[in-house]
Amino acid sequence: VSFRQLREEVLGELSNVEQAAGIRWNRFPDLNRLLKGHRKGELTVFTGPTGSGKTTFISEYALDLCTQGVNTLWGSFEISNVRLARVMLTQFAVGRLEEQLDRYDEWADRFEDLPLYFMTFHGQQSIRTVIDTMQHAVYVYDICHVVIDNLQFMMGHEQLSTDRIAAQDYIVGAFRKFATDNSCHVTLVIHPRKEDDDKELQTASIFGSAKASQEADNVLILQDRKLVTGPGKRYLQVSKNRFDGDVGVFPLEFNKSSLTFSIPPKSKARLKKVKDDNGLVTKKPSSGRKGAVPQNSETCLGQAHHSNQPNPSKPS
Repeated sequence: VSFRQLREEVLGELSNVEQAAGIRWNRFPDLNRLLKGHRKGELTVFTGPTGSGKTTFISEYALDLCTQGVNTLWGSFEISNVRLARVMLTQFAVGRLEEQLDRYDEWADRFEDLPLYFMTFHGQQSIRTVIDTMQHAVYVYDICHVVIDNLQFMMGHEQLSTDRIAAQDYIVGAFRKFATDNSCHVTLVIHPRKEDDDKELQTASIFGSAKASQEADNVLILQDRKLVTGPGKRYLQVSKNRFDGDVGVFPLEFNKSSLTFSIPPKSKARLKKVKDDNGLVTKKPSSGRKGAVPQNSETCLGQAHHSNQPNPSKPS
């Protein structure tokens, strides 16, 4: 093919930038800033430490798109569909429904109207069976987004060899091919390899060979620093973005009552920072390293203050 055949398509992408970028998230504006949107035919690899909330985050990530009309198929091999649906319904209602059961039918009716489907698999499954199911769902329900949680539950059934790395490469390749051939976005959750808790995960931390990160269009890492720096220190890192190359990190704040992740308000963070800075200036500096800055600041402020005062010994 020459550029003559591609010319009109290139013009179409240039003149419809928003449409080419895909569907934008309502709940994650920072994700829009980096990834620009959710596009068909791409493969997203998502990873994070055990217990960091991968399933909970990816549930809200997919629900956000589903509420905007993106037909979604969930393949949850780790937790049952009933528990997953309960989490998603809580996120949809943005509150605990067990405390307001009289409104359950109201929320359930609205949730039922979403273009959301669940695979009936649980536990170890063959990749061929899963791909066939996905193919059927795309044909019958016009699925545009498939979530697989997670890849490790398909590796036990592969009889290619005893080499788990080769088995994983085959599975990743199968999902890559499916996404491209069916113009369907596949989000694949992969556990990271075991590393020290005090180290942040990198793209190379994804279990297996480099094929997963090479084949992926997007790589998302849920960084959980609560084991080192205290509770609530979670960040989402976009470490690969094939669409336009933008990568970066933004904070996530977990709301336990609604099981949702939201961006901390900037105004709140800014006010807190200003308050802390003022507190450092007025407080007595400590002998530690942190106290050195306020001490200097106080001295400078004092000098500036005295320099503006008239000197009684000199004529005005």
